[in-house]
Amino acid sequence: MNGKSRILTWADFPEDFPPFFLDPAGCTLSIKEIGKGVYALLSSIPNVDNAGFVVGEKGVLVIDAHISIPMARQIQERVREVTDQPILYLVNTNYHGDHTFGNCAFPETTLVIQHRETAERVPYMEEEKAFLLPCVGSKPETFAGVTLRLPDIVFTDSLRIDLGGQTVELHWFGPANTPGDTITYVPSAKAAWTGNMTGGSFGLALESDAPTYLGTLTRFIQTLEVEKLIPAHAPILGPSDLWAYLAYFGQLTNAIQKALSAGWTLEETLDRTPLGEAFRLPPADPRAPFMEGRHSYNVRRTYLSLAGK
Repeated sequence: MNGKSRILTWADFPEDFPPFFLDPAGCTLSIKEIGKGVYALLSSIPNVDNAGFVVGEKGVLVIDAHISIPMARQIQERVREVTDQPILYLVNTNYHGDHTFGNCAFPETTLVIQHRETAERVPYMEEEKAFLLPCVGSKPETFAGVTLRLPDIVFTDSLRIDLGGQTVELHWFGPANTPGDTITYVPSAKAAWTGNMTGGSFGLALESDAPTYLGTLTRFIQTLEVEKLIPAHAPILGPSDLWAYLAYFGQLTNAIQKALSAGWTLEETLDRTPLGEAFRLPPADPRAPFMEGRHSYNVRRTYLSLAGK
């Protein structure tokens, strides 16, 4: 493990931040064809991970391995409902266990691909299990049989994969939700799996800050022509959602810079930087408290980052 890298722990969060809901119990992944040979796997339970796969003449590439061995096997079952081609590649969009714990359940002949920032963090498996335990209802049996599987291929900026009559591109535009956020892009379908970078009415700068997230999104938009975004934890989105994300993180960056210039404390900044009406959910929406908490986290993270703390 690289001594300079670290993973997120609950000590990085305010005490009142609610755990993410990632419990896969009862989850079914349904197949949605979004282009010729291009398939999204959509979770039946809100916020539990989506996945996907791309079929070429030579074989299959899978996007994300899910949180447990049964879910990883379910992904492979969905692939087999479409094709008998071998699963040649498995891409992890980030290091979090709900994207990587299922790696060990794929065939040894499947090559696991990760960005270098992801590859530096996946060895922290026991720490990641501890972090995810509250997210699965404190049921350690969710992780039964999970063992560490390291990547076979590590890339830095981009990687192009020829599946035979089908090309898949992997891109890293910078940190956003995690240090190694990977975009899996299929040009033929103009579709991109975005991992945790998108989802909800605005993003969560879990391990970055607003200006960093803004720069990463800008490079993404400038580089790829996308019509469909498949997030890890939300329904399929369109390109207009990326522009909304840009607006949110641009406004937040400006607000925190002004707060620091005015000498506001963190507490004053949290009180005086409410979530904008364009991004606020109706109070009756059960997701509203979580989105408010997400915004507060973004404010806190960006304030401390720009203040050099």
